[in-house]
Amino acid sequence: MTAYWNELGHHTDLAPIWMAHPDVRAAINRRVTADASQWPLAALKRWLGARMPIGKVVSVGCGVGGLERSLISEGIARDVTGIDASPAAIEEARALAGSAITYAVADARQFLASHAGEFDAVFFHQSLHHFDRLDDLMTVVRHALKPGGFLYADEYVGPSRDEWRWWRLLIPNLAYYSVPAAARRPHLVRAPINRDDPTEAVRSSEIVASIARHFRIVHKRDYGGNILAVVYPNLRRPSEGAPPDAFGRAVRRLIAIEERLLRLGAGSFYTTMIAQ
Repeated sequence: MTAYWNELGHHTDLAPIWMAHPDVRAAINRRVTADASQWPLAALKRWLGARMPIGKVVSVGCGVGGLERSLISEGIARDVTGIDASPAAIEEARALAGSAITYAVADARQFLASHAGEFDAVFFHQSLHHFDRLDDLMTVVRHALKPGGFLYADEYVGPSRDEWRWWRLLIPNLAYYSVPAAARRPHLVRAPINRDDPTEAVRSSEIVASIARHFRIVHKRDYGGNILAVVYPNLRRPSEGAPPDAFGRAVRRLIAIEERLLRLGAGSFYTTMIAQ
């Protein structure tokens, strides 16, 4: 799969995704930090408090390096290493970060196993859902941490790629047909499975349980995606001919539906976690 991830457009830092819409981003921020203007890392900063900046951290599946640059610029960590299997992504991350961050092309399991007890924190930002054998991975993550170290994950934890059934798409399709017709593209919303990347959501639904078996989850904030992540890619954007007001109303409608479902106790497809 290195060839797939060597295409930089496949990395979420560079691709247009549902989280990037300003209204959606504000909703996510409110759910995680209680402030529409503060991104999820603000919750981590509050949890760390006077312990910032922490020492040595590693970001697994770093892509083109957005998280690592934030860890440095926000004063969260002093010594940051990013690893990824994609040489092209690592090259881009190095170019964007300069000399402030260490980057390496590496297999995550091998890298962590060879750095036992070295890190104050291990970060996964939208990368953990690409891993299988999660319990084995959590074992090497735990061994890579110093005493008192922690795991941070901002992740898709919804249905795994082989768990999508027709009934999972009923509510997303009802939500889709509640938005203006001018903002709809296909007739039906289909299962969000990336056929080009067999690692996408390979064991995503098992992530929370696996982390809980190996760590104590001390902070968890769900931020939805049950509707938005599934339906948003199907919307017709203004660049595709949708009237801007119709597209805007569609996004706001989906946000409202998702908020209602979360208040009613629907499980969240995305979450942030700190685990020790």
